[in-house]
Amino acid sequence: MTMVENVRNGLLIGASSRGDEEGREPWFLDPREILRSVRQRWLTVLLPVLLFLAAAAAWTTFNPPQFTASTQILIDPRGLQVVKDGLTTPDPASDASLLLVDSQLRVLTSDDVLGRVVDRFDLASDPEFLGRDSLLGAIRAEIQRLTGRTEPPADPRLKALRALRDRVGARRLERSFVLELGVTSEDRDKAARLARGVAETYLARDAATRSDTTRKAGEAIEGRLAELRDALRKAEDKAQAFRAKHNIVGTRAQLVSEQQLTQLSDQLGAARAKALDAGARLRQIDGVLAGGPSDSVNEIVQNPTIVALRGQLAAAERLRADAEETLGRRHPTYQAALIQEKSLRDTIAAETRRIAAASRNDYQAALASARTLADTLERRKADALKVGNEFVQLRELERQVEANRTIYESFLVRARELQEQQRLDTSASRIISPATPPEKRIGPPTAVVFAAALVAGLGVGLVGSLALELLAGRVRSRRRLEGHLGRPALDAVPRAPRALAAPAALHADIGSARGDGRYEVAIARLRHRLGAALPGQAPLVVLVSAADDRAGKSLLARSLALSAAADRERVILVDADPKGTLTRDLAATPHRDLAATLRDRTPLADALVTLSSGLKVLPRADDLPRGLAAHLPDLLLGSGADLVVVDLGLVGSDVVTERLIADDRLPALLLAVSARRSRFSAIDRALRGLGANRRLRVVVTDAQVGE
Repeated sequence: MTMVENVRNGLLIGASSRGDEEGREPWFLDPREILRSVRQRWLTVLLPVLLFLAAAAAWTTFNPPQFTASTQILIDPRGLQVVKDGLTTPDPASDASLLLVDSQLRVLTSDDVLGRVVDRFDLASDPEFLGRDSLLGAIRAEIQRLTGRTEPPADPRLKALRALRDRVGARRLERSFVLELGVTSEDRDKAARLARGVAETYLARDAATRSDTTRKAGEAIEGRLAELRDALRKAEDKAQAFRAKHNIVGTRAQLVSEQQLTQLSDQLGAARAKALDAGARLRQIDGVLAGGPSDSVNEIVQNPTIVALRGQLAAAERLRADAEETLGRRHPTYQAALIQEKSLRDTIAAETRRIAAASRNDYQAALASARTLADTLERRKADALKVGNEFVQLRELERQVEANRTIYESFLVRARELQEQQRLDTSASRIISPATPPEKRIGPPTAVVFAAALVAGLGVGLVGSLALELLAGRVRSRRRLEGHLGRPALDAVPRAPRALAAPAALHADIGSARGDGRYEVAIARLRHRLGAALPGQAPLVVLVSAADDRAGKSLLARSLALSAAADRERVILVDADPKGTLTRDLAATPHRDLAATLRDRTPLADALVTLSSGLKVLPRADDLPRGLAAHLPDLLLGSGADLVVVDLGLVGSDVVTERLIADDRLPALLLAVSARRSRFSAIDRALRGLGANRRLRVVVTDAQVGE
């Protein structure tokens, strides 16, 4: 049995287990529901598409194609070491070098460089850079003219400069000293020319700036040369005057007195060494004269006279020895040899004494010379001490002269170097990738723009239509209702044909309800499902109510009754709606009023109206007391009909409707929900009012075909 239970969203309508509907997606994610929303609100979808396409057309009209040409410039912070001492020292790769390259990036896009490009290419007369007159611009100018707030015309060169500044972009490539420059224009060739022009102007300005800086530095140095020359001359004159005044003679490094002291000191040392050497030789010779060996004295050993005498002595000794051995000591030859030997010895001794006398004389002379030099040195020292203070002052003056001379010479050399450096370009910056006309325009092609506009319009239209559907809160389809309630509905019937929906259908031939149209088949299927769900009910009383669709539930009640009457069943259609729609459509008066029938407990047949179609209808009483309404279920259950269809009012609209719904003896309660007109908020209120009514079944009316 179908059942309705209180849950989070109101009621659970049971016709299948809860697990069958687990995981159902929201209706707005279902393509079929999206298509249904599009069909319902096709204008909402079409309008954004048209607006986006119009915006795309306006954009392509007022925004001509743009082309960007790019070039790459290498900024080498080291420069070229053309001369030994440049004006700026080469800087190795470091963070400071990156800052230098970033600074050159600012120079590349500065107004100084761009202004020269404007003048070079005469952009002040180029309509592209002066700005074309637009509709908004013309309207604004007219408003300013009418209000008297006209502005003076701007300088064309400034306008072109601002336009070029907006079209120029530069950046430093990552992890490199390369700058990439891009220039945008409406013409491919013009973009390439401007990119090359900006790069060439930057390099030319960089070289000119270096030359100008070098020239200014050279001029500043040359301006100081005359002052430095005068300062050097004054220092030299002052030092020379001091030297002449104090009679100080000498070289720049040393005075004459200092040179003499040095020479005398050297001579004294040599004289004293000579005296010591002469004394040592004299003592050796005196030892030989005293009887010592003579072989250790060089003057005696190396004397040629003594050497010759010793040779003769040796020959005489051999002769004596031979004569003594052969002739004997008494032989005259022996005696002559002995005399000759003695004579030679005396001669050697005399020569030795002469050598000793000469050595003594040399020693005495060396001592005398050393004493003389010592005396002279002492006198010169005294003279040098006298000029010490003057010499200290002279040295200070000479240092000033040397300092002035060094500065003057360095400035003179530097001035000459800077004059030559003005003619040299020491920059290593160069263009490594010349600009060429770009192949593609900036941004997407026109076809892509229109395609994107179409897609965006469709997206906005779809989202807008879905949002409007969500805000409207209408049922629209059985699937949405089931997704909202969490359980499937009993059935869905399509929109009724106009012939059946008209009030005259109650009086028409009953055969019109036997047609094979979709609506008739759906009503017959619904009736059979009710009979199968409630077997053995006699009569089968079906209450038909709604949340907010009064016409839909009345049509459903009439259709059920006509369908059963077409199948030769005994059917009673009861009008319990406080609006009395069926009663007005009948335009017939029963033999006995319903209120009197309930009060007198007379048979129900007295209050029925039999139509020409054979359908029996119980009209709505004009004034049905609340106490008598409680007896209406008993009257219906005892009618003896096969099917009793009760057209109730809206849920919560009147007491009769609420009493009939609350009576558990009436087996079936249908809640008609129109897919076109019903709202979820009204349905939720109705379900909350019905509570846990197990007899409730939901039927969707005005459903689309195929639901």
